[in-house]
Amino acid sequence: MNSEFNIKMYQILNKWNPMQLEDASEGDMEYYEIMDIMHQKLPYDITVQKIQDVFKFSFDTAPSKSETEHVITQIYALDQSCGV
Repeated sequence: MNSEFNIKMYQILNKWNPMQLEDASEGDMEYYEIMDIMHQKLPYDITVQKIQDVFKFSFDTAPSKSETEHVITQIYALDQSCGV
């Protein structure tokens, strides 16, 4: 995975903004943790749970499993795209 992939993954996460932060960049710390999780290439269910745990730790709430799965699917598609 290259820097272009990381930039695009960050953009996906920033646009997602599951905690509905007024300034989505306030979630940067969580987005960087998620990026690290995605780079670990863990089993799918563990990836979903770890991403939810990031938000639960920071905000005492987490996006739904389906919402989390949707963003993971976008990131997997990005990883598979020819342009990255």
